[in-house]
Amino acid sequence: MTILGRIDIHYPGGRSETYRLGNDAITIGSAPANTVRARSARLAPRHLRFFQSGGAFFLTSLAQGHATTINDTPALANEPQQLPNVAQIRAGDLQIIFNRSSDEPTLAMAAMTEATRPTAAGFRAELEADALQVWQYFSASVALNVTNLEADVCLFRLDTSGLPKEWTSPETLAFSLAGNDAFDLMLQIKPTRRAGSAPGEYPLVISISRLDEPARAVHLVLRVQLGAVSGLSAALDPPRLQSGSPFDLHLLNLGNQELPLKLRANDPKRQLKISLAQDALQLGAGERATVRGVAEWRRRPLLGKRADISFAVLAQAQEPNNYIVALPAAVSVKPVLERRRFAAAVIAVVALVLALAAMLHQPPQPEILSFSASEAKIASGTPVKLTWSSEKAQRFFVEVNRAPVAELSREVSSYLLDTQDYDDPINIALIVRNGEATAIKSLSLNVYQPVHVIAFEADKTSLPRGISGELSIRWRVKGAVQLDIALPAGFETQHETVSGDAGVIVIEGAVADDFQITLTAEDEIGGRTTRALPITIRDPECTPIDDTRLYAGPDSRFILAGYAIQNVSVLAKGRNAAGDWLQVELASGKLGWGFHTNFRCLGFAPDSLRVIGDIPQLPTASGAPTPSLTPSLSPTNSASPPPTASTSGGSP
Repeated sequence: MTILGRIDIHYPGGRSETYRLGNDAITIGSAPANTVRARSARLAPRHLRFFQSGGAFFLTSLAQGHATTINDTPALANEPQQLPNVAQIRAGDLQIIFNRSSDEPTLAMAAMTEATRPTAAGFRAELEADALQVWQYFSASVALNVTNLEADVCLFRLDTSGLPKEWTSPETLAFSLAGNDAFDLMLQIKPTRRAGSAPGEYPLVISISRLDEPARAVHLVLRVQLGAVSGLSAALDPPRLQSGSPFDLHLLNLGNQELPLKLRANDPKRQLKISLAQDALQLGAGERATVRGVAEWRRRPLLGKRADISFAVLAQAQEPNNYIVALPAAVSVKPVLERRRFAAAVIAVVALVLALAAMLHQPPQPEILSFSASEAKIASGTPVKLTWSSEKAQRFFVEVNRAPVAELSREVSSYLLDTQDYDDPINIALIVRNGEATAIKSLSLNVYQPVHVIAFEADKTSLPRGISGELSIRWRVKGAVQLDIALPAGFETQHETVSGDAGVIVIEGAVADDFQITLTAEDEIGGRTTRALPITIRDPECTPIDDTRLYAGPDSRFILAGYAIQNVSVLAKGRNAAGDWLQVELASGKLGWGFHTNFRCLGFAPDSLRVIGDIPQLPTASGAPTPSLTPSLSPTNSASPPPTASTSGGSP
């Protein structure tokens, strides 16, 4: 038996990831060396370690001074703690759900006493437990056993009620049992995320009845305990603003319980006045809210250059873990006198003084021996170093596109130029002066925009296996001089539209395995940026419109192979050459042929399925007749009673 585990990691913004736990340990933290790297100020470089030992799973909290809880109980630092079959873990601002499972086959449950055994005349049904705990988006299972107490084959039907139908699998099922035989089934409960699904107990009614005598039924009740899930999504609009301009804080409760919040702003340098319309609020499950705020300078600077003052808006959940969502923002600062204008005024004054002095004294002519830049091409926003050597110079001035940017003394022989505000080729001039005498030398610097991938997405995340289908891919990339989209084998381009830095390409093809589409963009100096779109391949499914007979071949003269139950999905494996019969696979793995009009296929046309050439020969007239299950259930059209299910353990 292989013991397996799974962890589902939920991030504050609503994104989630799933990892399997086997023999290898998994570490989580903010450092790159971890198995899972989560960028968060509330996580230690190595925060958690999951591992398996002796068939059990353990968690070690590696972070000193960082809160970690297991089912709301604080975890001891650097001490392995054994995890239960299901555990809810809090680490920083991450929510992690652990589930344990195995590949052990389902076993028959211990017999119950006659006084407590749920029975109906002729059969018995029982659950392995009367209560089950589960959380939204995660699944849990409970075993159901049905035993035929009669000597003959009987047909049964399972129905569930009391929970939303998408929570329970299977929701309905028909099966047959030989005399004195038993049938084991795992019922899976997987709640979806709904604002109205509050934590608490939900009863699931499981009814098993005889198809030929529906009044002979057993009704079992499973108490489903839905656990509390907490989560918060937050965003600032806009994140960069002018002094005195308002901003909006958008909040969304991703959990299934009320979420009380405290709101505040953090300005580390205390240069801003920040006010929020509310400092506390309470969001119901799935509820949205918007809070208006304003940020402005405490004191406007007199001299300097334009800059940004950073601050953050914090939303803290008022619950045992008290996790915080921090949203960065900035206020643009414009001084009363900008440094460039001030430098220009100073240069003008100096020039006037030098002109007056020149009338009295003629200084020696200065000379620039060398003037160079550290780079010939550079990305916008990257500083470039200017160096020079000279003789007989008293002052140095640096100009960019004839605008002064710096005035330096004669002891200086280099200057670091900020390229944030420049684009395209610029002209940099070095001016040296000795009194009225002046020398000038200039150079050209190519400032380019680096590649920025704004959008790269597909209209579908999955395609049916082996069936030709279309996929539309949209992109928008700035700063690229060359762009390439690598398509997977088996696809051809139908049409492509490109407009400026954006485009759309439509491809068509059929593949059998998962693949990805890769975008590669190159900037002016050959730097490359790559993005990938993963596309998953799913098995094609069809749904019977009615209970449908399945035959061993594409003709009703073949022997009866089984039944497809109304609204219970089956896998579509192919069609015959004429296209009027489909071969399908039941959940039990059994294959059979059904008439194509009895099925509704999901997301594809039946004609696109592959043609199956290996079809058995029709039986001869001397062949043995196909036995009927019961004389009273002989069908009159394509809708037929359910098939005889396997009596071995596991789902049919």
